[in-house]
Amino acid sequence: MNRPETLLPEGKPAAGIIAAYHFNKDGAAEWITPDKVDAALAGRDGWFWIHLSRADNRCRAWVESHAPLSDIIREVLLDDEDHLRLEMYGREIVGVLPDLHLEFDRPTEDLGRMRFGMTDRLLVTMRRVPLRSVENVRHEIAAGTPFTAPIELLDGIIDHFADVIGQLSERIGDELDIIEERIWREIRGDETQRIARARNQSGRIHRQLAQMRGLFHRLEYRVAGPMPELAAPLQGLAQKIDAFDHAIADIHDRARLLQDEMAGRMAELTNRRLLTLSLLTAAILPPTLVTGFFGMNTKDLPFLETPGGSWYALAIAAAAGAVTYWALQRLRAF
Repeated sequence: MNRPETLLPEGKPAAGIIAAYHFNKDGAAEWITPDKVDAALAGRDGWFWIHLSRADNRCRAWVESHAPLSDIIREVLLDDEDHLRLEMYGREIVGVLPDLHLEFDRPTEDLGRMRFGMTDRLLVTMRRVPLRSVENVRHEIAAGTPFTAPIELLDGIIDHFADVIGQLSERIGDELDIIEERIWREIRGDETQRIARARNQSGRIHRQLAQMRGLFHRLEYRVAGPMPELAAPLQGLAQKIDAFDHAIADIHDRARLLQDEMAGRMAELTNRRLLTLSLLTAAILPPTLVTGFFGMNTKDLPFLETPGGSWYALAIAAAAGAVTYWALQRLRAF
């Protein structure tokens, strides 16, 4: 898809628009240059997707003064609160949803936020940093994928997010497979840190998905009356999120169990070492007492004038240690 250069002066609000598309009734997309966005919104049929950067004050100015949205939707789009939300006001839907960062076109595992406001013929999305799922949908549009309604494009964004979460959960699961194999083979390494990292990643994603599940299920029932055409798409979105949330929750539980198993094995190893140390201490203490007695250099010390006395003293020390070891065995100390 050819994208003409922006014709607006840098100071104009629309000059900061990252991407703007017009979709006809068949869902085919047309790239709109920023200088034509306002005119297209006022004069064309079909629906539009406007993608903005929250870090660009020109985009914020465009939302405040040009976006055909209600005041409450503008307020949510421009708010700095990062808590997830999904609400409906009349026939408008607004939300704050998670996505994964792109850093210099390279995917990361850091979670960001995508804000959106949606009407019957307009979807406005805003982000502070590049987001993976949004960029994937832009690539789909460039490849000719049709989107016949704003809810379809939102579904595409969330679908890509779910796919990425699925890939991430598979990677964490493979990591746990390797860790589990090393644990059962008793291969020592950095398993504790790797398990903790996997549990942290899965737990962080699970919290986001669990919140999304609740938001979409609540919205699913709220749109049934005023916007019945959105009930089925929202139900499909909620089901997708449910499936991936269950998968990542299972991985989180598995990481927790592996962490508990690792902690138990480490505690068992520590106890064995402490037992060995205690037994050695107990067995060596009587010989130490014997050698200490013969090392007092006092008058009438046994074997002082006896040929081979040192060997007798050594035999007594060894016998004391052996008797102590035998006594510990009889007492079932180990």
